[in-house]
Amino acid sequence: MDIFPVRRQVKWTTNESGCIEITLDKNLSKIEAKVARILGAPTFVRRPMDKMNSALWMLMDGTRNVRKIVEEMDAQFDEAISPASERVNKSIAQFVELGLVSLTRIKGDFDWDIGSSAV
Repeated sequence: MDIFPVRRQVKWTTNESGCIEITLDKNLSKIEAKVARILGAPTFVRRPMDKMNSALWMLMDGTRNVRKIVEEMDAQFDEAISPASERVNKSIAQFVELGLVSLTRIKGDFDWDIGSSAV
């Protein structure tokens, strides 16, 4: 059975070092939002990724199944990602847990904008 990871519709950019940075809104209560506004605190958090997770992020576009993503990551990072299958699967699971990636059984089966850089 094929599983196709696909990025959710989140704000993301590529930084000057070529790595992906995701910007997430904080889920603040009304009181927390007021306090943040008064103090000038940010209402979002930036999550920069390393090179491997940035490459993985770009591969999760709904067109490649997990097996193909593992193959491409292994070819790109060789020994640095060994064992590739275990590390890629764990990273995909973390992205899913954070709500940044969805899994589908049908290639291209999503109806949101995954973005080519910033959404």
